[in-house]
Amino acid sequence: MNYGQYILKRKLENCLIAPFIILGKLVHLLNRTKPVYEIYFFFPFYHLGGAEKIHLQIAQLAKGKKAVIVFTRFSNNEGFLKAFKQIGIGIEIASGYTNNNILRLPLNLIARGYYAARINKDGATIFNGQSNFGYKISPWISSSINQFELIHSFNSFSWIRIPFMSYYTKTVMISQNKINEHIKQYENLHARDNLKERIIYIPNAVEPTNSHTTKSWATPFKVIYVGRGSEEKRIPELMAVAKNSKENKLPFEFELIGDVKNFISADADKFVTVAGMINDMETLNAKYQAAHFIILLSSTEGMPLVILEAMQNGCIPIVTAVGDLPLVINNENGFLIQNNNESIIQDTYNTIVKIAQLQTEQLESLSIQSADLVAKKYNMQQFNTAYKQLLGL
Repeated sequence: MNYGQYILKRKLENCLIAPFIILGKLVHLLNRTKPVYEIYFFFPFYHLGGAEKIHLQIAQLAKGKKAVIVFTRFSNNEGFLKAFKQIGIGIEIASGYTNNNILRLPLNLIARGYYAARINKDGATIFNGQSNFGYKISPWISSSINQFELIHSFNSFSWIRIPFMSYYTKTVMISQNKINEHIKQYENLHARDNLKERIIYIPNAVEPTNSHTTKSWATPFKVIYVGRGSEEKRIPELMAVAKNSKENKLPFEFELIGDVKNFISADADKFVTVAGMINDMETLNAKYQAAHFIILLSSTEGMPLVILEAMQNGCIPIVTAVGDLPLVINNENGFLIQNNNESIIQDTYNTIVKIAQLQTEQLESLSIQSADLVAKKYNMQQFNTAYKQLLGL
């Protein structure tokens, strides 16, 4: 479909669901006891994840403001929920009627009218962090209200948002490479030229650590993975690299941090340590500081926050050349692996062999350059300033 066909499809759908929207607005009229808010954040999840941590960083900027976070999907774990609550702004877990599945569709449609009526009454700004529900209410929001969206990568949301992107005042993207992919998508769809002019680049950032990390380069070197278990993260391939390293007696120990239990084999503990989920940032920083390398073999990424966090703590990245990683990682601060399904295991193992042959001075230099880059380019001051300006905080 081209852009015009997406718009036509949206208009036809809006005609069909209009009665539900009206019903939702009536529900709002009957229940107007909610506080008045100036900002509505629509986030799908609060469970552990890089995107969720970025959403938390943005929401923290609204501390002391009349703001509310609406969580629209069922989360896999408690994750960052406590941290979101500690901000001191409104929290609404609406997933019971906004979760994106067919059984809840009537409730979802009514909820669109309800939230649209609330937002229009409040005259509030909207910030949508890749929430499907957030997109679906956008046509029912007054044109005088600013709506902003955050896109983490080029993924399914890059297509979900097409019929609705004209409603957004600005589109924040965290990856320069993904901006180029979206612009190419717009051109292929023959979308209006002014839509690509609404894209702005705000890179991810990491909280500064309290102490400088000095690595001891005595073997065995510790390699850590931090993240969720999902197909694009290539956990089985990482496990194969760890197993090969163990069997060939290379001086490396591998540790997996995150909810990866569904992606590892029954004998995983023979060649990796599985630490499970870590919610506390202080504990996670201690893991980064104790590690020598951070590994991520994803098939797709934007600019992964865990890589920046680890680099800040002096970890040398071993990553696939996806998203903005080729713009950040080079021979002076880390190792890039070609994003090739057929050769990813062998290419990564070859890199591990190469690393084992490096001198301490070379490893120390890579570590220092890694930390210095994050301090210069991905600091919280720049991040906070950009989002405060965007949201008028």
